Amino acid sequence: MPDQQILDALNNQFGIDGQLQFKAVGGLIMAEVTNEHAQATIALQGAQVLSWIPNGQQPVIWLSDDATFMPGKSIRGGIPVCWPWFGAHLERDDYPAHGFVRAADWEVIETSMLDAGQTKIVFRLLQQKEHAAFWPHSTELELQVTVGATLELNLITRNKGAEAITISQALHSYFAVDDIGQVAVKGLEDCQFIDALDDWQRKVETNPISIDAEIDRIYQSTQPACLLEDTGWQRRINIETTSSRSTVVWNPWVDKSARLGDMGEGGYLKMLCIETGNIADDRVSIAVGEEHCLGVCYRVESV
Repeated sequence: MPDQQILDALNNQFGIDGQLQFKAVGGLIMAEVTNEHAQATIALQGAQVLSWIPNGQQPVIWLSDDATFMPGKSIRGGIPVCWPWFGAHLERDDYPAHGFVRAADWEVIETSMLDAGQTKIVFRLLQQKEHAAFWPHSTELELQVTVGATLELNLITRNKGAEAITISQALHSYFAVDDIGQVAVKGLEDCQFIDALDDWQRKVETNPISIDAEIDRIYQSTQPACLLEDTGWQRRINIETTSSRSTVVWNPWVDKSARLGDMGEGGYLKMLCIETGNIADDRVSIAVGEEHCLGVCYRVESV
């Protein structure tokens, strides 16, 4: 259980009366947002958004019923931050998948209530000695989260070192759906994708994507907008990106869910990952003294 003094200090410095407070859930600290537009929960570990529910809507972000909230253990669901590599490390198979920051400690550096009633929280990755083993570069990583009628995330990488750096990255968003058999992903037609389930072959998408089996695809050179249509909940989730050229579509289906062990019973039927990032051919190089901002905005519309 987090120290009560830490919680008190966070609430005194960064809490917003009637809108933002910090609480302990399991072994982790959560920022809980309730404003005139929506509710949201964000874990300080990983700066991981765990829920976002616009007023009058079903939950938009999926969190496993079997998710655990323990220091140092990744949380199944929400929006994990994958950085500075996506998937397996290119050279070290003993390094953690999707980088090291999703289970690392982040600090809150700023909170504010915006003019239109949204709540903004800015997180910064805490620099720890053990990180240098994975990433020996001088880099500052910041995540800005704005909760309102839309959910906006901006992941900013600043190169503070003496040489250029190259990263792959993703905002690994798990979307809640009524029934995976009644969803379609549109906006990726004509894009080339890497099929992780077929020996990493490169293919071209020809139709809107429906899900009836395991899927794990990295779409390359994607446009800055796509959408998730959910017929069961009669809504569409619009996904608008900034400085993102890759989109991952993933659902583990039955067998992989069983291997993962924390998807919850039938969880794969209630979620679909559509991830915003820069992966494979779309990795990003950042010059000395420069920064890169990967951004996404989610908007829900009834249909």
